[in-house]
Amino acid sequence: MTGDSDSVGAVARLLDQQRAALLQGDIATLAKLPERLDQAMRRLARARVDPVALADLAQIAARNARLVLSARAGLARATHDRAPATALTTYNAQGRKAAACLPGQMISRR
Repeated sequence: MTGDSDSVGAVARLLDQQRAALLQGDIATLAKLPERLDQAMRRLARARVDPVALADLAQIAARNARLVLSARAGLARATHDRAPATALTTYNAQGRKAAACLPGQMISRR
């Protein structure tokens, strides 16, 4: 059973490293983890593991998944916020596009 608990411990440590890297924005560490996690998960799949230990790992993995989704949303938002602003389009009483400001000036929409 020691080898089995070693497998659980290895996956738990890697998931903890992933969490820390996500919280710190450590892209270099995050880039190294997938292969190591895959190997550890393969060892875990071959081991006889207590269902409670597997449930604990599932909770840790779910927590990390939420962090990954939040990080992706934050990156998408930052990308959007750094994009050049587009000019505000308005329409006149006849339904045609009209300038919202003088040439050379710009009112942006965000």
